[in-house]
Amino acid sequence: MNHLKFATLGETWVRLVQKTLETGTPLGDEGLELLGVQVSFPATVDHTADPLLARFGNPRMIDQMDKVFFGDGPNALGHSYASLKRGPGNRHDLEDVLSLLRAEPDTKRAVVTLCGSGNGKVPCINVIQFLIRDGAVRTFYFARGQDAFQKFYADALCVGKMGQQIGAALGIPAGSVTGFIGSSHIYHHDLEAIRAMLNKAGIQGTAVPTEACA
Repeated sequence: MNHLKFATLGETWVRLVQKTLETGTPLGDEGLELLGVQVSFPATVDHTADPLLARFGNPRMIDQMDKVFFGDGPNALGHSYASLKRGPGNRHDLEDVLSLLRAEPDTKRAVVTLCGSGNGKVPCINVIQFLIRDGAVRTFYFARGQDAFQKFYADALCVGKMGQQIGAALGIPAGSVTGFIGSSHIYHHDLEAIRAMLNKAGIQGTAVPTEACA
């Protein structure tokens, strides 16, 4: 099963990269692709407290992705999700999500969608759902595709941050994040760096998920 569930985001990241490398199929001449992956990890916003993210993550990528999700303008690559986000009340922020969750804690409609602007481009992450279950915010997302090595963890930190913001506003903890990735992929030009990271992290053999992330 392509279900990776680990106690930290960092371990989920390196195992996703490993599994995509080991079992992915050729994606044209670009790299390797693994279809239909499910990932689970705790919501977190502090990458410096995660040993693997602190050691191998790219701070610039983390900063740029934070600007994509939460900044008023585009990041260095010209990307911005600010105007593409739509909550249940068609707002660009999380206020309509919070209003709905306050009024109906059991709702299944606290969803943010990220739609393209009509130019043929579609955000990597498309839907984010927030559920209050067992006294915590459970966050779910669907991604059409994620660059497992370069961008997955940076995207995941932003989704986790959204869950944390919802939880803080409601006065309840943020629990786990579960993601469904249509296309997890890595690129040929990153293979040397990928193998070096996995070797330094001591990640060898088939990725075997744990059940440590509640």
